[in-house]
Amino acid sequence: MSANKDQDAPNGSDNMSDEIERTMAEAAAAVSALGDDEQPASAGGGSGGGEFEDDDTIDFDAMLAAKDDEIASLKDKWLRAVADHENYKKRVKRDIDDAVSRKSQSLLTSFLPTVDNLDRALEIAEPAAAQASDDNAANVEQVVKGLRMVRDEFLAGLKKQGIEPVPSVGVPFDPAVHDALQQIDSPDHAPGVVIREFEKGYKQGDRLVRPARVIVAGAGSGGSSGDGAGS
Repeated sequence: MSANKDQDAPNGSDNMSDEIERTMAEAAAAVSALGDDEQPASAGGGSGGGEFEDDDTIDFDAMLAAKDDEIASLKDKWLRAVADHENYKKRVKRDIDDAVSRKSQSLLTSFLPTVDNLDRALEIAEPAAAQASDDNAANVEQVVKGLRMVRDEFLAGLKKQGIEPVPSVGVPFDPAVHDALQQIDSPDHAPGVVIREFEKGYKQGDRLVRPARVIVAGAGSGGSSGDGAGS
């Protein structure tokens, strides 16, 4: 009995060792399997963490700067468009004003010869009225009066449009408003003074509508500047 018991003791120890080794192997296998399962998750988690880090490192300052540049560019384009529109309106207004001015000048210029003819008629009729006989004097005077009224009405209409005659006789020659037809020495006028007007000149404000056609005292004229201006 004791011998069998002694023989069973080593067998029991061997069985215990085998059981421990088997348990250890199973534990190692479980640990290994657990490590294999966590590795993909860890890799996936690392990827997710990377995306989070990428999102977290977006340069918002750069984005805001880009938007500010875009806004500044749009504002600049808008300001340029507004400026172009204002320039366009000014240009159109200037073109319209120029067109109206040219048309008005053309229309008024067509009436000026009528005033010239009335002045010429008066130059002839007034001396004739002075020399008319007593029987005809009253009739001639009425004709002269009628011509003068028509001439004055024309001049009044021109004045309403801002058009007035250019001063000529007795003033120094001004090439800006006078057109010299001839120079004649005059004992009564200073050199360079307008002594006669053939055709009236007209101006509208600072703009010359038509120059006055005149005769100017020559260099050999004997009058003083005071005499010329007063005549």
